Amino acid sequence: MMRAPLVAIALSLAGCGADTNAVLPVASPETFAGTWQSVTPSLEFVRLSLVSKSSEQGVMGARITFSGAAWVGSGRIDRDSLVLGMSLSGAAQPSATIVARGRGADTLQVQMRVATASPIALTLIRQE
Repeated sequence: MMRAPLVAIALSLAGCGADTNAVLPVASPETFAGTWQSVTPSLEFVRLSLVSKSSEQGVMGARITFSGAAWVGSGRIDRDSLVLGMSLSGAAQPSATIVARGRGADTLQVQMRVATASPIALTLIRQE
């Protein structure tokens, strides 16, 4: 007789815990594709261009320019982020990683990591 209420309590308590198997949202190429400009103070001159590569599903090409240098690369969407391997234009091997996350339709949070420097955090807005 008491089993049914105990089962109901156990099921309701099970729903209150953190779900470690929760599915994170998956971003689409449209989230990232386009031309972006930094609005981060003292780094407003940074531009990022992202395009879908037609040769592979989910792969995007990138070009970021700042301080007279251009970095190029490509990467894949990983759940809610775009992860790119970047190299200075003309270099054979990637020497930096960019992780971009969409924050609304027209904003990206970007972190660029280069092995020889501190990470750079940028907020970018979509250019028309």
